[in-house]
Parts: sequence; C-alpha cells; structure tokens
Amino acid sequence: MRRESLIEMKVEPKEENNAQDNTLKAYLREIADYPQLSQEEEIELAKRIEQGDLAAKQELIRANLKLVVTIARKSIHMSSLPVIDLIQEGNVGLMVAAEKYNYKFGYRFSTYAAWWVKQAMFKAISEQSHCMKIPVYIQETLSKFSKVKTIMEQEVNDVVKNEEVAKKINIAPDKIEMFLSAYTKTISIEGGFERGDGKEMNVADILADNSSLVSVNMEYQSLKNDINNVISTLKEREQEVVKMRYGLDDTEKLTLEEIGNMYGVTKECIRQTELRALKKMKLTGGTLLSCYIC
Repeated sequence: MRRESLIEMKVEPKEENNAQDNTLKAYLREIADYPQLSQEEEIELAKRIEQGDLAAKQELIRANLKLVVTIARKSIHMSSLPVIDLIQEGNVGLMVAAEKYNYKFGYRFSTYAAWWVKQAMFKAISEQSHCMKIPVYIQETLSKFSKVKTIMEQEVNDVVKNEEVAKKINIAPDKIEMFLSAYTKTISIEGGFERGDGKEMNVADILADNSSLVSVNMEYQSLKNDINNVISTLKEREQEVVKMRYGLDDTEKLTLEEIGNMYGVTKECIRQTELRALKKMKLTGGTLLSCYIC
C-alpha cells in the first residue's frame, strides 16, 4: 500500500469478518511507521500549512493517524459499524482539524483534533447505524435524557422510570418513548405475525392502512404545539410577524414588504422585528426553532 493512499483509503462494504480484520491489520502495520511529532514540529508544520503547503498538511495528518485508531477503538461499543469504518470517518475529521488548527493558541494538535475526530465518528454512527437518518434534535434530546437518567439512577442507586426522567428534563413522556423507538431494531417487511383471529399476515399487509396516518398527525400536532409555546413568549407584534413570515397557524406566508405595508412601516423595520423575535425564540426553544422554522 502506498503511503500517499492512506488518507484517501477506501474501505469496501463489509463482506466477512476476516476480510475486515485483514484490512485493519494491514492499515495498522502501515501507520506504525509514522513517528509522533513534538510540539515544536507541529508548530512548524502549522506555519507551513498557513502558507498552503499540502505536504506539511499530509505530514501532520499522518503523524496523528494512530490517534484516530485509539478513539475508534474506544467508540466501537457505541456503534454497529466495523472499526475500520470508524477509522475512515475519523480520518475525515482529522483532515478538517489539520485545516483549522491554530497553533497560536498554544495547545497541542492532538487535543484539538480529537474533538473533530469524535464528531466525525458520531455523525457516521448516527447516520449509518440505522436504516433511516435520525434527526439531530432527537439525538440531542436522547443524549440529554441518557445523561440525566444516569445521574438520577446513581443518586438513588436504583432503576429510574423513563417517565420520571422525562419530567426532570421537562419533556412529555410519550414523546421520549417515541424518540427512543427510533433506535429500535428494524424488521423485515416480509416478517409475519399472527392476528387475533388466528390468521397470519406480514408487515407489508398493513403498510397501506390509512389509519397509520393518525400517528403522523399526532406528531405534527405535538410539534405545532411546541412551536406555539415558544412563540407565545414573544410580544404581540413579534408573534404576528413570525407567524406571517413563516405561514404558521394557517397564516398566509408574506414578504417583509407586505407585512410592513400592513403596519405602515418599512420592510427594514419588520426585518429587525423578525430578527429580534428569532433571537428570543432560540434562547427559549433551543434546537426546536432550527429544526422546524427555516
């Protein structure tokens, strides 16, 4: 394997465990020859990178490939992805870190790069470990849920119900259960089960059932209520401007100029009102606003 190919290394979809093991072993043998850098050497490379020296960037990346492997091995318990896939994703984060590293802050490159590597791996775990992409706001909510649940269980030295944790983080218990269900294992569309009358049917038989739209409508209404709760914290004019700008509550979506004409002010005045309202909503609603208002 050529050294130049390390950063662009492509890993074929997993076929057999022994094939993955062989690929990983070959990769580890290759990167074992790359020496670690001193802080002075990192600074020198960083200065060259600032001048557009691609060779310096490659050298900085290669010297930290072992860091990616270490992080991947510590993260493998969180993922159904093979470790070689996590390494590949981590290498992408490492390349980003090499471009953004600022040696003037005084910290080592490995300290800075570790964050980017972990972020790249987490993104891959989130997007590739499930048959459907799990929205970021659900991931963030469940991450907070998991941390709070762990703390609560440590305090009482016993298992804490999901409903109690949901109450602690001010989220409806049924919503938490719905979010948790996003991480359940998938089943085959041809999977069969027995009906109450003793007859058998499979999953495909019920997919076209219009009654399944009920759950979709319930979720839509729940999200709508969440947004309305956030908007209700605004002043009256701010509420009206946001609703008209984004077509909320069955309100017609209008331009800044159209809203300005309604109030007898300039569109710049309406724009400032909108920005002020959005800033307040972000502070109140967190990720909710970024997920549903765009």
